[in-house]
Amino acid sequence: METRTERKFQMPKRRQLYILIPFALFYAAAGMLGQLEKASKLGVVHNLGRGILWFVCSYLALLVLCMAVSAVTLGPGGDTNTLPSGGRQGKWYVYGLLSLACLICYLPYFLMYYPTWLNNDAVWQIEQALGLAAKSNHHPYFHTIILKYLFLAGYRLSGTYTGGAAFYTFFQVLIMAMFFGFLLYQLYKRGTRLVWLFAAFLFYAVLPINALLTICMGKDEFFTAALVLFAWATVEWNLDGEEMYNMAAEQNTHGQEDIKVRRRHIFRWIMYFVIGLLLCLLRSNGIFIFLGTAFFLVAARKRKGKFPVRTFLCMTAVILCYLIYKGPVLHGLHVEPPDTIEGLTMPTQHVLCAYLKGGNLTEEEIAMIDQVVPVDEVGDYYNPWLFDIVKNYIRSEGNQQVIADNKWEYLKLWFRVGLRSPLQYLVAEVRQTAGYWAYRVKDYEYVYGDYYMVDNPFGITTERKLFTYDGELAMHDFLMWFRDLYNNVWSLGLNTWVMVFGIAYLVYHRRSILVYAPFIMMLATLLLATPVYNEFRYAYGLFVALPLLLSYSFRGDTDEKMV
Repeated sequence: METRTERKFQMPKRRQLYILIPFALFYAAAGMLGQLEKASKLGVVHNLGRGILWFVCSYLALLVLCMAVSAVTLGPGGDTNTLPSGGRQGKWYVYGLLSLACLICYLPYFLMYYPTWLNNDAVWQIEQALGLAAKSNHHPYFHTIILKYLFLAGYRLSGTYTGGAAFYTFFQVLIMAMFFGFLLYQLYKRGTRLVWLFAAFLFYAVLPINALLTICMGKDEFFTAALVLFAWATVEWNLDGEEMYNMAAEQNTHGQEDIKVRRRHIFRWIMYFVIGLLLCLLRSNGIFIFLGTAFFLVAARKRKGKFPVRTFLCMTAVILCYLIYKGPVLHGLHVEPPDTIEGLTMPTQHVLCAYLKGGNLTEEEIAMIDQVVPVDEVGDYYNPWLFDIVKNYIRSEGNQQVIADNKWEYLKLWFRVGLRSPLQYLVAEVRQTAGYWAYRVKDYEYVYGDYYMVDNPFGITTERKLFTYDGELAMHDFLMWFRDLYNNVWSLGLNTWVMVFGIAYLVYHRRSILVYAPFIMMLATLLLATPVYNEFRYAYGLFVALPLLLSYSFRGDTDEKMV
């Protein structure tokens, strides 16, 4: 292990100087487009100067940061500066203690806000579980099934709907405590220094954001766990695993395959299939995240010289099972699919922005829009940052079935209008998605402030089990203070900026960025279909994954084998 005196800045190579250019361009574009209103009031020359300044400053910052981090984490020869063993020996009780510590940190919130934080989405899902509403895949029905059985189990045990909500919520708290404990355990095994491991523990166990979302009934927590586990397993598990079989053959004096190694490998195939399928079933964009990551994974392994047959077959099995579930299974259960307009956020916002903000549309094109939504009134409902208002207006006063019956014609409408009105399309895209990539946006994130107990037809109300009423008021003030603090020092856009730097650092050192692939795909799906421009829970998975992702970025020993 090198000493502090041996650590020093190394001059970057020519390739490293070039490789940072596209990342600097990203920061320049994000910085400029994130201040679109300001840029619209300035002249072309002024904006050009601002863009150049953004690029130069971003490039220099990236270069200095890459050199500085390299000096701290790498030795003079480029070796990773880690523990002598490259990690720690994992023990089951360490994982158990970490999970228990997370659970203990979450329980006070659960008991104070017993039985749960209930939002409108969960109310609809409970209605489906009780047979009070038609089955729908608007919110993934697979999660509704999980909610149904846990909720009904709690109802049968307690005799009340409040007990049903409490049973589901405690199960979710337990699972998430085990999940966060697992992430801490992986950081521990990777040899993370104790000071950073303690910081990660504060992040996962003590940060109110994670604790409160664990007691909120909804699909976001389970999906987040599936997403981060999928990213971790994609990097850590080589399902083709030739080196494991070779090692087993060398260790076995009888020339037979080591049974323990084979069982471990089969276990990995099964678990990777299960995690991948959960990712696809727990959120509507999960399948796109899975498919994009599968492409990156197969391409990365193919570059090593041999097509990853087992990996490809495992992923193919996930896709086939997903298609069977989406088709025959949901049809047999009489589950209604989401309506047409639900998945058309960005095309609708693009076309409406072009129509309302001076784009070039023909009378025929305006007539096509009018068949879907009254063009004389849509301006009163159009919101460039929130699609839900227009979406609900189309559902109540419009005719989205026209789009469903004429998909190709409306696709050509979107394409033709975009060719003549690219600026309006750009403005619509920026305003509808800015919260996920801009440093600052016009509104605060709610984070968790909109998840308190909503009115519901089940008689579920908050029944505090811990602390006094005054203590609950004090906790409320603390949570609102923390939310304001978060919004002053952090944002969803900063999550993306940190992720991009982690990717830039890996590319700077010729290391694999595979661990970031699921989160790149997640952000891509938000850019294509997010209904809200700055919703914390939509990008919660990236926020949760940051400690693990940065560990992979700044500890290159594990990543080398993935190149």
